[in-house]
Amino acid sequence: MTNSPPYDQQLAINHYWEQIGGTRFLPGTIMAADRFVRLSYNLKASPKYKDSKLALASVFSQIRAISVPLGMTDESRPNLSMTLWRTVADHGKNIFYFETATMPAMCWIDLNNVDFAKDQKVKKIAISTDTDISGEVSALFKPAKPFKW
Repeated sequence: MTNSPPYDQQLAINHYWEQIGGTRFLPGTIMAADRFVRLSYNLKASPKYKDSKLALASVFSQIRAISVPLGMTDESRPNLSMTLWRTVADHGKNIFYFETATMPAMCWIDLNNVDFAKDQKVKKIAISTDTDISGEVSALFKPAKPFKW
């Protein structure tokens, strides 16, 4: 998933930076195109871990490295905003990992512990700046009203 500019332009910008090489210099602003270039380089340079914990740590490390820091804005670019959520899905283990920029801990939901039957009521985990949770949180789901679209 990318932000502006459109994906084909992101690729063209990335191609330019590939010629320079990331060991000498990478663009460092919070603009989406710069973050795309940094991630592209980092993903190619990063080891491909077979150990699932190291792979998860590597993925979150990559995401954090390109996230826009909490509170950072650019008045001349109102669509550029801070990163509030980071998520990783482990499809092999059915685990959904997440962290927020306002909570200093990683959480995960073991989807094998969640009942997805059609007759189940809507549930949610309410997270705010006062929330203090971490680890496996599937037991924290509480009944909720569905979103109105």
